[in-house]
Parts: sequence; structure tokens; C-alpha cells
Amino acid sequence: MRTHLACVGRVNLGELDGETRRRLEQIETTWLEFCPDPPSLVVRHLQPSDSPMLPSVASELLEFLGNLSESERMNVPGGALYSLDEETGQYVRLKVARGGFLTVAWAQPDYSRARWVPYGGERIPVVLEAYQRLNGTLNFIGPPNVATEIRAVVEQHAGIHPGGEFEARVAQGQVEIHLRDVNSSVLPLLAALRSAANPLSSLEGEIDVSSFRPGDLEDYCRFVLRGGESWLVRPSLWVELPQDEAAAPRALEPAA
Repeated sequence: MRTHLACVGRVNLGELDGETRRRLEQIETTWLEFCPDPPSLVVRHLQPSDSPMLPSVASELLEFLGNLSESERMNVPGGALYSLDEETGQYVRLKVARGGFLTVAWAQPDYSRARWVPYGGERIPVVLEAYQRLNGTLNFIGPPNVATEIRAVVEQHAGIHPGGEFEARVAQGQVEIHLRDVNSSVLPLLAALRSAANPLSSLEGEIDVSSFRPGDLEDYCRFVLRGGESWLVRPSLWVELPQDEAAAPRALEPAA
């Protein structure tokens, strides 16, 4: 979570009558507060208590929604609150849809539903350099000493987690590099690979960027290199409810 705040987000409540507004303003809370203009629920910037975050946020959200009239709840525009436990790394979304429907989902990085965008070497948000965990395999055509040069780039940006494996093989100008749980900085490594590959179109492979610490799921990404082109791939974090309706239960039989 790039902000590294424990909870962020907003839930828009739509049009509320005066009595409902007064009820919401009187609710005592720790994490959430009612914002009257426009009517919405926002996260307090200060955390005045040590109460467990996720249960408290969920309880307060339910209390606010429960104080709306049925017609007001049916017309809630909705929104989402995102809760991060930095000790465990659990990243949870409380999503309110129109009609007051509430779903809870734990973040699950999924590259099968990822978003692909071209990458041209610009600075982008990624996991903080000190905690980056790099895994991947690269192949390209380069000079005999290129493996040593790439290793130097990796070690120059080493983080705080020693270990991992960097392997390089060079045979007849063909270079193959393997990264396994390497704590280094991906952006300088990508720049070095693009500079070393000759021709650039020979550069092929992938680098997964995750984190050695919990709580960085929003910054996970993958770099895909194909035919001289580079792509930044961001995984989908949230699994929505399945579209298929659950089977209707059997009708209850008379008790007597």
C-alpha cells in the first residue's frame, strides 16, 4: 500500500434527510467519521485508540449504514475502504455497492487478470528498493563480460535482505540470467539489461517484483521483455463475487 496508512478510502452515502444526518453525526467512532458535504464516510487521519483496526472499521461501517433509512440505503452510491495490517501484511477491501451491499475481500495478486502498459524506462511506483524481491529469467545477446557487469549492477543496489541467487551463463554470445529471491533494485537492472543487449530485440524474459516485508501488495508488478519491447504488468488484487447465482434452497416443509 503506497501510502502505508492503516486505512484509507471513502464511501459516498448520497442524499440524506436532516434527521439521518443528525443520527450519523452523533455516532461515536474511532476510525470513521461522517462528512456532511457531500454526505460520505471518510477515515480519520488520527488514530486515537489501539482497538483492532479491521473489526473496528467493519463495525463502524455497519453502524453507519444501519442508521440510514431503507430508501436512503437503496440509493447509496457506494465506495470502498482499504485496511492494511502492516504486521501481518493482510490487505482487505470493504466495498459498499449501490443498495448498501457490503463485500469483504482479501487482496490476492492475480497476473491472469493483469493490466499491461508499455514501459519506457521512466520512474514508476514499485516496492521500496530496500525490500524488493526479484525473481525471473532473462535471455539476450551480449559481449563476453556482460554477466559481470549485470552482477555489479545487482550488487550495487543490494537491499537489507542478503541471500538470494544470481546465476549467469554466457555461451557464444548468448547470455542467460536467473534471479531467485534477489534483494536488489529492478529499475537500474532493467536499464542495464536494455543497454547490454545487442541487438535490443534479443532481450527476452520476465522479472517479478514482490517484497520481503508484508504490506506492499499494491506495488507488486512484473516486467515482461519481448522483442525489444518492455511491458509493465500490474496484477489484479481483488476477486469480485462470482456472477452465477447460488442455487435456490429447497422449500421448507411444514413442521407438522
